[in-house]
Amino acid sequence: MKDSSGPWLSILLPVYNVESYLSECIHSIVQQASDDAGIEIIIVDDGSTDGSRGLAERLCAQFSQQLKLVCHNRNLGVSAARNRLLDEARGKFVWFIDPDDYILTGAIEKLRSVVGRHDPDMILCDYRKNRFWKRRAFFGPARRLSDDKRQLIRGVFKSRKMYCCVRVSKRLIWGDDLRFPVGRVFEDIATTPLLLLRTKNFYYIPEPWVHYRQRRGSIMDSVKRQPDVFDEMKHHDLARALLGYKDQLNKCLISRDASIDYYVADYCAKEFTKTAIRMMRAQQDDLASISMPERMTKLCSLWEACSPISFEQLTGHYLKRLRLVRYLMLHYFLFVRRQNIWH
Repeated sequence: MKDSSGPWLSILLPVYNVESYLSECIHSIVQQASDDAGIEIIIVDDGSTDGSRGLAERLCAQFSQQLKLVCHNRNLGVSAARNRLLDEARGKFVWFIDPDDYILTGAIEKLRSVVGRHDPDMILCDYRKNRFWKRRAFFGPARRLSDDKRQLIRGVFKSRKMYCCVRVSKRLIWGDDLRFPVGRVFEDIATTPLLLLRTKNFYYIPEPWVHYRQRRGSIMDSVKRQPDVFDEMKHHDLARALLGYKDQLNKCLISRDASIDYYVADYCAKEFTKTAIRMMRAQQDDLASISMPERMTKLCSLWEACSPISFEQLTGHYLKRLRLVRYLMLHYFLFVRRQNIWH
C-alpha cells in the first residue's frame, strides 16, 4: 500500500542514550516492513552521549531504503525530538515508537489491513509489558469503525493510557499547530487528549502491538521508582499537562454525557493522589515538613484546575460508584488541604 503523494506510514523514533535497545527495536520494525516501500522509518538522535548515534548510522546504512536519520547537535528533550519527527514525516499515518520498546510480530500487517479497509483517523491497540502481561489501552467498541468521539475520549481516559505508542493517527489531524510542549516532560499527556478531540473516527484492535519497557533512568522510572526522591519539577509538568483541556471539552463537546467528565476528573484526581503520596514518602531536606502543606495545596489546585468537576463533587461520585478506596484517599488529601496540615 502506497499513497501516490508519499508513504502510507511513518514510524517515528526519538532516540537518546538507548544504545542497548535500539537495534532490537529497529529490527522488530524492519522485519515486518521490509516488503512495503510505503513505510518510512525516521530516527531523530537527540544529542545522545552513548553509542546510540553511531549505531543508528550503521542501521541506516544497512537498511538504507527505509531508514532515515536526523541528528540534533545537543539534547533538546523528547518533545523537541518528537516535533522534529512530525515535521520530517511524509506518511499519511504516523506511529511514535519509543526506541526502548519494540513492535510485536504481525502488528504492521494488522495495521495495514485496518487502514486498507477502513481508513480511520486513528487506530488504537493494546500493549504488553512482559511475555504474559497484556495491558488494555482503551475501553470501547472493538473491531469496528466508530465516529463516536465521546466513546473515544471516555475510553482512553478510563484506561488511563496516554502513551503515543498505542495509537496510530493520520498526520493530517496533527496539523501545523498541535505539537509536544518543548522543555517539559509527560508530553504525551499534553497532546493525546487534544488529538482525540480532532479525531473524526477510530478503530480499536484489542490486541497488543507493542512491547512496552519501562527502563531504569526513564522519565517514568525517575518519578515512580525512587520513593525517597520527589522531583517537583517533573510532577508540576505532569500537573500542567492537562491545563486548558476542560475548556477544549466545553468548546468541542458542548453536549456530552456525565461519564466523560467523570473519567477526566477521575484521571486528574488519581494522578494528584499518587503525587501526594510520593511527596509524603519523600525524605529530602528540600521537602521540609513546614512547606509540605503549601506544596501539596499547589499541586492539588493545579490538578483540580484541569478537572471538569471539582474534587469535592468527585468524592460524591466515588461514593455512588462504590469506589471507596479512591473516595477515602481523595477525601483525606482534601481534608489535609483544608486544614493546612501534613502528617
